[in-house]
Amino acid sequence: MAVEVVQFLVRKFVDSLAEEAATAGTEVPFIAQFNNMRAELEKAAISPDNADELRECLYELNDLLAECRMLTNRPNRRLRFFTQPDAWRFSKTKKRVVAVRRRVLQCVGNDAGGDAAASQEDGAAAVGLDRWTTSWLDRSRIHGFDQQLMELESMAFRDCGAGRLAGVGIVGMGGIGKTALAQLLFSSPRARGRFFPRIWMCMSRTACAGADRRREVLQGILMALGHEDDAILSMDGSNSLAELVIAVHEQLKGRRYLIVFDDVWHVDDWYADVVGAGGQNAPPPQRADDWSERLAFGLPKERGGLVVVTSRLKQAAETMVGKSCLHHVQPLCDSESCWAIFKDALSQAKGTVDHATVDSMKQEILETCGGLPSAAKTMGGIFASSSIPSPASTSTSQEISKSGRIITGNNGSLK
Repeated sequence: MAVEVVQFLVRKFVDSLAEEAATAGTEVPFIAQFNNMRAELEKAAISPDNADELRECLYELNDLLAECRMLTNRPNRRLRFFTQPDAWRFSKTKKRVVAVRRRVLQCVGNDAGGDAAASQEDGAAAVGLDRWTTSWLDRSRIHGFDQQLMELESMAFRDCGAGRLAGVGIVGMGGIGKTALAQLLFSSPRARGRFFPRIWMCMSRTACAGADRRREVLQGILMALGHEDDAILSMDGSNSLAELVIAVHEQLKGRRYLIVFDDVWHVDDWYADVVGAGGQNAPPPQRADDWSERLAFGLPKERGGLVVVTSRLKQAAETMVGKSCLHHVQPLCDSESCWAIFKDALSQAKGTVDHATVDSMKQEILETCGGLPSAAKTMGGIFASSSIPSPASTSTSQEISKSGRIITGNNGSLK
């Protein structure tokens, strides 16, 4: 069945590229690389031997295409002028494209087709930030969130007892640490001891133009619950959405579960009030067709549970869990935490790093990061992949700015 899932994901990727080609006046970044991977995937022999790796590559590709669509809409992109969040986003997206291209070519047995530049940049790709999210995290590399995690846990766990499904929305600007906070909450001892199953849904995976986003969300939940892939994909008739909602409800019924919807971008009434559609104790729909009207109908509430939503869009989180259940993530106020994140990323450098030079630029680096964990991580990655041969901090800063497409002013801060 893994082969059929890969074939489904290949069609999704190809269809998305076709829609991009039909859109006049726009071109997503790295379109040549995407088309190259499309050509390789269309002629690839998919087998049980390479299906698992190809499936992960295709999830990544669809997420990357969504990321590049966002970059296309940036007003200053044609001038190569970036705001602070866009600077690190473009840099890490480029690295991710290089890395996934290498993986695709290896999977389809055409690794020789990768050019020398791709080979050289492949190692650096691992240093870049990755919006492809899962519930896994390395706690040793998470810094500065202790207080915010305590506040979030207090909000999340206060009303999730029997008979009530609680919800919390984690909102804030890009790169501020929403996903990291959700991961910390998801893997916390309190969550592990209180909820089973715990499900992580990366909503970026479903960001495919023209696809039925609702179906993909439900299919993803069922796959996370261990539902058979062939049974999930067989629900494709006229009432398939209702069937999927009912299947999710039946799988979760009688359980105290935790679901994280990470990186929600779209505001849709179908997702509205997931924690209490019709009231916490309302009976399920009586007519089969009515089940398809709301995601909330697939989330039983009798045993209690928790729904966590992360989004840059405050309205999206409000729609799903309510205005009174939002946690606004703040930039890190502890500069040493930002510095620790930077140094963690810098430690991945394969060559020799002049740490004395880097340390002499500490204040400039911290000011550039602006308390954003992702900016600190990306800056560390840029330093790690750049040569630092001398203690001349000014020339070093200029070189790093060029390699990371970061435009700096006279004082070294991001424009």
